[in-house]
Amino acid sequence: MATPAEGHPPSEAEGPSLRSLSELHSALNGCRRCERWRLATQGVPGEGAPHARIMLVGEVPGDAEDRAGHPFVGPAGALLDRALEQAGIDRRLAY
Repeated sequence: MATPAEGHPPSEAEGPSLRSLSELHSALNGCRRCERWRLATQGVPGEGAPHARIMLVGEVPGDAEDRAGHPFVGPAGALLDRALEQAGIDRRLAY
């Protein structure tokens, strides 16, 4: 089976074909591809500079992220902020 990375559109089982971050954010709350949606109050899309050279990927949004609807705002976000500051990385320039 060809993958989207090979230039073929994904099948319905693989998910919708999204062409932009705004399309992804719009589709997020309707996603039912795994069971995580059952415990969430909302989707938590990525944020930041869309063409950033650095992308930060979290495992799964925590309770604080779920309530706020923003990534890395809970205890892990505070730890991330300190680590980025020590590394001299402006979080606003990452995605």
